[in-house]
Amino acid sequence: MHETTLVSRSAQGLRCEVCQWRCLLADGEWGRCGVRQRQDQAIIAHNHGLVSAATIGPVEDYGFRHFFPGASVFAIGGWGTSFPAHHDAAYHAHIPDDPAKQRSIDPERVVGFSQERMTRGVVWAYNEPTMNFEHVLETARLARSTSRMTGMVTNGFWSKPAIDQLAPYIDGLMLTVYGLSDASYKALTGVEQWQGIFAGAEHAVKRWGCHLEITTPIVTGVNDSTAEIEGIARWIKRKFNGLIPWRIIPSRDADTNAATSVRKVAQGLGLPFVYGAQPTETTRCPKCEWAVIERFDGQPRVVGVNESHCENCGSEVYIRSSMFKRNKLND
Repeated sequence: MHETTLVSRSAQGLRCEVCQWRCLLADGEWGRCGVRQRQDQAIIAHNHGLVSAATIGPVEDYGFRHFFPGASVFAIGGWGTSFPAHHDAAYHAHIPDDPAKQRSIDPERVVGFSQERMTRGVVWAYNEPTMNFEHVLETARLARSTSRMTGMVTNGFWSKPAIDQLAPYIDGLMLTVYGLSDASYKALTGVEQWQGIFAGAEHAVKRWGCHLEITTPIVTGVNDSTAEIEGIARWIKRKFNGLIPWRIIPSRDADTNAATSVRKVAQGLGLPFVYGAQPTETTRCPKCEWAVIERFDGQPRVVGVNESHCENCGSEVYIRSSMFKRNKLND
């Protein structure tokens, strides 16, 4: 157990400030995440240091296409979810009752293992990383001090205070976007107030220089309308000059043809970097079509990039390959 640091106090009780639910808790009460509980005058994170999954593999396995292409990473996940209604998160939502399944790993061991196996860095995935806020923060600080890059696969439902503490130590974010409407978010995640997700992503990029990519899992009849796809595309264009890579994939048990059709719609909206589920697509400069990342049999090779610009024509191609030279996006 570990005390949650992001807490506000009032006459009504203690409020957890880790995610956008901002649960107000009475003594003994649990938050919506299922892993934080008020105990007397503190909120305790029962999932601190517990690991639900850990593996070594290419960063592309976690959806990234322009973030350290071809790098090997140590990916870890914990327990807890900020979207209790989301079926894809169900396996990693609850801490197992069996003590034998409550594996733990301290930050020093996470980073040490990454170094021993010569991975480029650490990526938090599987469950929502901000549910493990304190452990991720401590580990990310240590990882970057040893020249490990850091990444998160997130639903973006973290609070601004959490962003401002975590983002200085996080190099890349893979944001899962479920749509651009109340209906889509309510149906797929149980969340009705979703606008803060987009505001938080903008803040992480523009205030802290995080690299951002987006994945949208398509569910037929829920988030596959042309109006919704056009809305996400407008957001990418308006806030990020259209440069954010966008991966459109079928959701679990969804129609692959529907995701392909949605992707074609997105490609027709003038976005330069729209990808599908397969990690084999060559990335080309949107201006001159020069190959900047070649991918054969899933093995990426950066071939035409000079500090995130096309070597042939000098256009920005938004590729992050350095911990020390963060991408800049204009407002």
